[in-house]
Parts: sequence; C-alpha cells; structure tokens
Amino acid sequence: MSDDTKTDAPLDPSSIVEKAFLLGIGVLEMTKEKTQDFAGELIEKGKLSKGDAKKVADKFTELADEQQKTLRKTVATETDKVLKTTGVATKAEMDDLKAQIAELKEMLTAAHKPAGSASVPDAD
Repeated sequence: MSDDTKTDAPLDPSSIVEKAFLLGIGVLEMTKEKTQDFAGELIEKGKLSKGDAKKVADKFTELADEQQKTLRKTVATETDKVLKTTGVATKAEMDDLKAQIAELKEMLTAAHKPAGSASVPDAD
C-alpha cells in the first residue's frame, strides 16, 4: 500500500489555530485558579496576609492578561503563516478581488453600450 493514499481527513488550519488558542487560554485560567488556591492556603496558614494575597492576585492577573495578549498576537501570526502556506485567501485579498470584479463589470457594461447612448454631462 502506498503512502500517498491517506484515510485521514485533511486538517482544517483554522480549527488547529482555534484549538491551540483555546488550549493556551485554558492553561492561563487553570494557572490563575491554582495561584488563587495557593494564596488562599498561605492565608489560612498565616504565611500571607489578605492584603499581600490581593497584591499577588492582582500581579498575576496583570501577567495573565499580558500573556493572553502575547498569545493572541502569536496565534494571529501563526494563522497568517498557515493561510499563506495553504494558499487560502485572506479577507483583505477577497475584498480586493471583489473590488476588481466590480470594476471589470463596469468596464464591460460601458464597452457594450451602443455608441449613441453615452451619457452627456449636464450643462450648468
């Protein structure tokens, strides 16, 4: 049996990117919960004050937000790479093509008008 007869369905690039993004967000959320649980344990043991715990939680939230932003940028960059390597057109490219088609339609319509029906500008 040859290697070029695969039974697996092709991977959808957008699905892969979405799953990677959700995985990253899930890890950040799980880490945030674990940090809060750990801070709670330290408060119970008297090793951390509630004020310090709030500072730690706020700092962690700030770091998690920064990580989410970084993750979003990374996902966007990787998505662009996947789209370019798979030959899928971007929205901007599709919009450009639509504009070109509309322009060509106008040119064809103008080229097929009878010679005497050209519009004449109004004299003001």
